[in-house]
Amino acid sequence: MKHTVILIRLSILIALLALVASAAGVFGQGSGQPLDFTSLRGETVQLYGHGLYKYDSVSGAAQMMGQDVVTLVLGVPLLIAAILLTRRGSLRGRLLLTGALGYFLYTYASMAFLTAFNSLFLVYVALFSLSLFAFILALSGLDPDFVTQHIGKGFPRTGIIVLLFGLAAFLSLAWLKRIWTVMQGPAGVNGLESYTTLVIQALDLGVIVPTALLTAVLLLKKRAWGYALSSVLLFKATLFGAALIAMIVSQMLAGVPLEPVISALFVLIILAGIILTFLMLRSVREVSHD
Repeated sequence: MKHTVILIRLSILIALLALVASAAGVFGQGSGQPLDFTSLRGETVQLYGHGLYKYDSVSGAAQMMGQDVVTLVLGVPLLIAAILLTRRGSLRGRLLLTGALGYFLYTYASMAFLTAFNSLFLVYVALFSLSLFAFILALSGLDPDFVTQHIGKGFPRTGIIVLLFGLAAFLSLAWLKRIWTVMQGPAGVNGLESYTTLVIQALDLGVIVPTALLTAVLLLKKRAWGYALSSVLLFKATLFGAALIAMIVSQMLAGVPLEPVISALFVLIILAGIILTFLMLRSVREVSHD
């Protein structure tokens, strides 16, 4: 695979910075108490009031801390494992590395654009930039024909196609409903909390949904890039799925009201993704390829 040396160096930097950022989010609680805040649109919101995320809403801070926990205990260790496997020329390692970089790119794009300004802003920007260019290098360096040749009969092609179409439909419906609610909501009850726009919805509708649809169509047509992209997307989705579960739990512990149906569907999709990722991994015939 191409660009291995520079890719590994960038990934090591990402692992180190992500370790710092996530540890600060988990352990840097500080002192203080929740604050009432009136948003630009007249909505009264309770800010978290202490720690790194003191200027974020209680809901937003709970989600970010949940994601920090997963990044710290799962994301960074998996990235390090992927780096070590990639250095050995492992195909599974390269696919895992590309998927993990996709997770860090999405995570720190959202942190850089959405999180209320704090002392780690430049770290978020650095992680976003490093992850972006590392992901581009990793994806462009994949040989889709080589990946396809080393995928066995156990590859869950049909299951992945159904999952990707289902994920695209679910995110589209859930987020369009959220956007419509915000647009139609009366002043002071619009659901934006302390934020000024819907960053996660923009990323999901603008990037994740089209990627899922494109990958599903390519896989349906048995194109080489469909197999390569679906493997990468499953790794990324599994990591982010774990983060979503942590976010849901963290919000529940913080007393944030949730929509039970949407939360349950998220968890079901995530569990299906984890099972398919395991089956996909088993189907990859491991052959070293530098």
